[in-house]
Amino acid sequence: MNAQVLALLCLALVGAAGIAACCTATPDGSLPTAVTFRGEVVHTGGDPDELVVRYYPNSTEPSDYTVTFEMRRGGTTEEAVAGRLYTNISAERPIELPAAAAEPGVPVTVSIAIYDRWGRNVHTSTTTLTPGEP
Repeated sequence: MNAQVLALLCLALVGAAGIAACCTATPDGSLPTAVTFRGEVVHTGGDPDELVVRYYPNSTEPSDYTVTFEMRRGGTTEEAVAGRLYTNISAERPIELPAAAAEPGVPVTVSIAIYDRWGRNVHTSTTTLTPGEP
């Protein structure tokens, strides 16, 4: 098979994520080691009182990530987003989700999936916090 036919076949089978991998992978076609993330929740205690959720990659090298998340407060979905692109994310510039109202005794649950530019799921988690509880 010649290179053009192979490229078209690759395009048809794997789509845009596969093209990104083909274009940015190492010469042998392997992908770099996946970045891992750690979450952080900040309770602002301000007016209005909010919870801010951030996800930090273990890399200082900026990269783009696609994020799907759902934020629930007291059992009601406050925000749900599928496939939001966050650009130039690094340890110094984390993914920051929209702030959630913090009401004493009302649980806030955040479910998230983070995908790297090759379409690999590099982080999945669900975290529940209840303001006013230790």
